[in-house]
Amino acid sequence: MTNDRTLTLTYDEDVGQVVLEGLPCGPAGEAGLSLAEGIELFFDCADGRLCKVLVEAGEPGKPPAIGEPALAAITSLFGSKARAAVKRAPSKDGDPLTIAAEPHIVAALSRLARLDAVRFTSPVADSPLWAVEAARLAQLAGLDTRVSAEARRAMNALERADGASLVTLAAAADAIAGLVQEVEPELADRLREHVAAPRPDGSAAMHHLRSQSLAMPDIAAAGGNSDSLPGWLDPRLIPVGIFRHTLWPDTELTIRPGKNGIQVEARLLPGADRRVLAHCRARLVDPASRDVIGAAPFHRRRGLQVWAEIRGGVPEGNAWVEVVDDATRPVSSSQLHHVRRAMRWAQAALCAGRQVSGLADAQWVRLAADAWERCAEDWSAGRDPDRAYLAAVRRAAICPGVAAPVEPSAWAKEVAGRPLLVEEPFLAERVGC
Repeated sequence: MTNDRTLTLTYDEDVGQVVLEGLPCGPAGEAGLSLAEGIELFFDCADGRLCKVLVEAGEPGKPPAIGEPALAAITSLFGSKARAAVKRAPSKDGDPLTIAAEPHIVAALSRLARLDAVRFTSPVADSPLWAVEAARLAQLAGLDTRVSAEARRAMNALERADGASLVTLAAAADAIAGLVQEVEPELADRLREHVAAPRPDGSAAMHHLRSQSLAMPDIAAAGGNSDSLPGWLDPRLIPVGIFRHTLWPDTELTIRPGKNGIQVEARLLPGADRRVLAHCRARLVDPASRDVIGAAPFHRRRGLQVWAEIRGGVPEGNAWVEVVDDATRPVSSSQLHHVRRAMRWAQAALCAGRQVSGLADAQWVRLAADAWERCAEDWSAGRDPDRAYLAAVRRAAICPGVAAPVEPSAWAKEVAGRPLLVEEPFLAERVGC
């Protein structure tokens, strides 16, 4: 069995990179984190382990020329011997390197990377608490530049928050202030002022508000989509900060027959840039042939609701509805459609798993199990039996009586044998704003 703290060094001369790699990532994909200039870490989104490190090593085809920031980061993670090995990458190809950094530092880096991977597709993506927790994790990991950037982002969000949001934030304000006191004392002072923010009845907010987790999604609202055209918001196809994602991917778009074709409805985030929205299109595509069957711009309906009507009828075959940031963007293959959606289902399952606390436990567990099942189906349709198996194993682990399938490969069996990652919700998920 592979040691979870050991990665193997290889040198890719064709692209000019030193690669440190462990077991492949699982059914939820990987989350990247830039540790310093010239080095990026990748953590498994499902189990949190460090699974890959990429180090820029100069121009392809030439001897490695690694910058000092990247070498310093390698030293902090793997020790001085690893630094020497990375500098002599061609002669050390195939050598194992063991993570030397303290486990709590690696854990902070992992959670920060995974926070980055989900913050923009969360139902509460506009919460300033993502930045607050990112600042805390960066502080634990010793990433001072990131701490300052996230603290400033949180302060900017706080200044834009409306009264209702400020009252809700008061429930966590004192704890938040302590996280950013050293880097942004002005933000800390402002937050502490809101601890005693009065409620409409004149009482102090801190004594009456409790943290609340994410609302349970209305899966029934997606029933029409699953029986007709599949459609969801692929974060790689749309601009950040425009459309609101939901926990359950099938509820992100409402797809129904219109007067002249297919009507697609979506919801915007507060403050969404209408100029950016003007470039977005709802498209009906055939992933098998990679053809665009029809496309339409979005129009405002009411409040944050927008709609688009794609002219024409529903074609035979496996057509999908998608939203893109550019009408000329090429259509992805059917395989990639399923792979991308599989990772979103995994993200939904992991989010539901983080909410397991209190009276709604059974509902959240069921939601997670359903999401893992959908994840496995999409990985299978995407022709990846290993990750389909890993998603099915995760479903079996939380569903009594459901048997795990037979492993298709040795590495998948090894990943499946790792303990499930049990962790608290992200701060924005826990407070619900």
